[in-house]
Amino acid sequence: MATITPTIRLRRLGMALRDHREAAGLTLDDAAHVLMRSPSSLSRIEKGLHHLPVRDLEYILGKYGVTDAAITGRLFDWCRNGRKKGWWQRYATDLSPEMMDFIGLESDATSIDFFDVMLIPGLLQTEQYARALFKVGPFAHLSDRVERLIAVRMKRQEVLRRANPPRVHAIVDEAAVRRLVGGPATTKSQLRRLVEASEASNMTLQVLPFAVGEYQGMTGSFTIMDIAPPGSLTLVTVDSLTSISYREEVEDVHVYMTAFEHLRAKALSEDHSRAMIERLMSKL
Repeated sequence: MATITPTIRLRRLGMALRDHREAAGLTLDDAAHVLMRSPSSLSRIEKGLHHLPVRDLEYILGKYGVTDAAITGRLFDWCRNGRKKGWWQRYATDLSPEMMDFIGLESDATSIDFFDVMLIPGLLQTEQYARALFKVGPFAHLSDRVERLIAVRMKRQEVLRRANPPRVHAIVDEAAVRRLVGGPATTKSQLRRLVEASEASNMTLQVLPFAVGEYQGMTGSFTIMDIAPPGSLTLVTVDSLTSISYREEVEDVHVYMTAFEHLRAKALSEDHSRAMIERLMSKL
């Protein structure tokens, strides 16, 4: 059986069910016994990894004593719509389940904080820059797939142009803006894109200069997303060469948020960051 890629609706539903279980004074094992489910099955539901039929949700809410019509109505809506597909599902054969989950979360984010050590974040990449990266990636030998992956990356950027875009704060290491990717012309075009993006009212762009020396976050890039409604779900994603991993525990998220604040304080101001990028452009 194919794994159901978690959607934000399923995540919200799972979080709500966990909260109602705890409000009912039930541990995971207690609730599993009451519901005649295994603890692992219930855990997957609470993590948004399993789609519930409406009748099962109704049964669970009854056992938890949840009767408020406004609450149950919202939960039933999340349950019914949990399998609705986003545009990225068209690329299911090209994207990992983790990446599809990431795009779904990104599309619902109210704020996105990036820190990137070596590259320009995907939401801010030009098509030429993205193509240069994919041509040295793990699918470089699959030209058709590369083109589809580039199309996905460009489509993702529409979130920045929608009527109510997320607040975006991007911090990039100086290495990311100095690195020649795709040659001088491609790099210059990419730097120009950064300058243009930095002028948007919802965008903050900072460069972390080499001069700061060591800093929190040197171990790698990460993204912090706050999902609508604000405060309902905050999570961190960490990229590797072949996968995306998630940090959702409060303690883990706090570590990354603290690191991001450290980076923000160490990085150049928006104006000085823009000036640095423009100086680099002038040399290309």
